[in-house]
Amino acid sequence: MAPTMLCTGWGFFIAHEQFEIETRRKNMKHMSRIILDGPRREKQLAREALAVGYNARVRLAELPGAYEALERYSLGMIDRKVKHGQDLTFEEAFSGMAYVVAATNECFFEATAPAFSTAYRSPFTPEKAVACGTAFMQLMAAKESFKHLTAEEVAGIAAASLMDTVIRLDPASVVETSGMGGDVGFVHNGVIKKTINVSTLSALVLAALGLPVAKHGSYGNTSAVGSTEAIELFGANTTLRSIEQVERVWRNSHFAFLDAHWCKTIHDLSHLIMMETINHVAGPMSAPFAPRTSITKLMGVNEKVHPSVIARAYALLHEKGLQRNAGVAIVCGLDIESPHTDPYDLPMVREHTIVDELSPFSSVVAIAHQDMYRGSFLVTPGDFGITIPPTSVHVVNDKEHILAANQRTLQNTDEHLVNYLAMNAALPLFMHRYGDRADCVVRNQLNTVYLQECFLACKQAITSGGAWNVLQQHVLESQKEA
Repeated sequence: MAPTMLCTGWGFFIAHEQFEIETRRKNMKHMSRIILDGPRREKQLAREALAVGYNARVRLAELPGAYEALERYSLGMIDRKVKHGQDLTFEEAFSGMAYVVAATNECFFEATAPAFSTAYRSPFTPEKAVACGTAFMQLMAAKESFKHLTAEEVAGIAAASLMDTVIRLDPASVVETSGMGGDVGFVHNGVIKKTINVSTLSALVLAALGLPVAKHGSYGNTSAVGSTEAIELFGANTTLRSIEQVERVWRNSHFAFLDAHWCKTIHDLSHLIMMETINHVAGPMSAPFAPRTSITKLMGVNEKVHPSVIARAYALLHEKGLQRNAGVAIVCGLDIESPHTDPYDLPMVREHTIVDELSPFSSVVAIAHQDMYRGSFLVTPGDFGITIPPTSVHVVNDKEHILAANQRTLQNTDEHLVNYLAMNAALPLFMHRYGDRADCVVRNQLNTVYLQECFLACKQAITSGGAWNVLQQHVLESQKEA
């Protein structure tokens, strides 16, 4: 077995703390092939404790033909195809992302090394896994930036990433919110500003409405406060060490927070190479739920991918039995207000996308239910029955200002931010209540009667103090498990 590596700003070296880590791993399933430092180290140690029941071979068996695909497609074949301007099939993208999982997940490496050795016609070593995983992430990040990813590629990447989650929560249904992050933000007078942690606070609003809600997120990328920091700054413990703890906190507070580093290994490689990768796509699409859990999903995307691509990918994942799609809404927020904007104009959408959430200007929303893509639509605050002055939701991009804005919103002391949050939370509620109905789309737009009804319900959950109470209860319950 190769020695574990530590990620630093300047390279790799053998961790002298490895003895301590190996001691803690006794009677645990060994997972992490890359050891990080800082707060992510604690997430990794918790992940080792969570991984007791993980079985990579069982995960591979969930997707018919998965192992055979790994034997068939070497990274060289995948690389040549992309560099000749072609798109990958689902199976090819799955195989490419599997190299990433093998680079970071020791159990998956052991289960797949024989297949990769067959593809390469030579022994597949741990060093080759890191090299191949890094190369695939860079290859697809370049394709995403200079061309685009297809729904088949995204679904294949997500399918492999789902095999990396160390636990599988198994509720009958869940409403889950997430976002890619890495968005441009609001530019005002030449200064870039951010806003509140929309998808995290939206999850609290939905939980206050009595829905089974989970927020899947991570540390900040371009924002000073990512979803993990947002919930931790309020005092929550995001490093639970057993499924029983997670379920207990969820049951008692009606809200679950699932940190990406805590429940999967693929993000370790991004931190090792310290550069932009496709994990901003893979991460939000691989929440730790069983394939039979019915998921209503809100996911925000940045300018690198059109919402329709992600919505179609979720339809494919449902078709293949890897996730049950009870209704997904994929959103990107624009910096223009024209009602004549074409949501299918991909270059225009890429040029004008500024946030991975609904914008105070206009937004593109793509929806899908089960294996059916329903379309992409232009959505404005007016569709929810409101107007939002754009600068009213701007927040200085530092921890102090974002934390204060989050608190003002949940405590109902900033009307514009309350409306902004309620509008964003209304979208997953709309999908939960009406996503399976034919009339959720009327005259080629999302049904505004339903949107406005959902907005009012979400605003009431904020103004009544319900969302704030959920947060306070979650902090209390999670700290009991510390």
